[in-house]
Amino acid sequence: MEPTLKNKPLKSWSPDERITAVKTIFNTITPHYDLLNRIMSGRRDVAWRRFAVKRLPTDAARVLDVATGTGDLAIEIACQRPQTEVFGADFVEKMMRVAQEKTAQKNFLQRIHYVAADATRLPFSDNEFDSATIAFGLRNIPDRLAAIREISRVIKPSGKLIVLEMTFPENLRLRRFFTWYLNRMIPLLGGVISGNPKAYRYLPDSIQDFLSPAELSRLFDVAGLHSVKTFPLTFGLTYLHEGVIP
Repeated sequence: MEPTLKNKPLKSWSPDERITAVKTIFNTITPHYDLLNRIMSGRRDVAWRRFAVKRLPTDAARVLDVATGTGDLAIEIACQRPQTEVFGADFVEKMMRVAQEKTAQKNFLQRIHYVAADATRLPFSDNEFDSATIAFGLRNIPDRLAAIREISRVIKPSGKLIVLEMTFPENLRLRRFFTWYLNRMIPLLGGVISGNPKAYRYLPDSIQDFLSPAELSRLFDVAGLHSVKTFPLTFGLTYLHEGVIP
């Protein structure tokens, strides 16, 4: 990320600045991304993804994982659902190369397919998937409503959209600790391990800039999803949102 961008509050970034920064950051931190996720979440990110897969409809035969990154959620879907075909979409090519390598190690290349794609312009037909997921990626998309609508477009009626995102716990003591951890420890740990402290200053900012659970639920409503549910995970540090396509 360029220093000139970092000197501006995240809310003042233009969509183009944000997209450029996200591509640059995630291409840079790819080699250490999985390790840092495990360390910084205390491996809770693994449990959060497992829970997301359990919320998928049992009969979902084709699932799209948007902002798939290094493929952790796509691979978890394939592990838990042996009969499910998974498509992972992302616009960071370096991360998807790692996802391909991990998928090959699991012998899942026949069941998981990766496509370079922007979440707001997916190269799929209407009603192509039984459900879709996006984990820790929606906050990096400038137009969240457009992304929710676009992902919903490719899901069949009665299918689910599932979103995992980090947020702030309601408990004030936990909130204070999480704020300290985000702003002090994550940049320190991320900088030491990845060698890119700027990237790990952006990531806490992106969490603090994101919608509250209630605001994200309202976006689901505006996008036309119904039966919207929320599930706080690990004391509300992360929330799972789900909605059904009409």
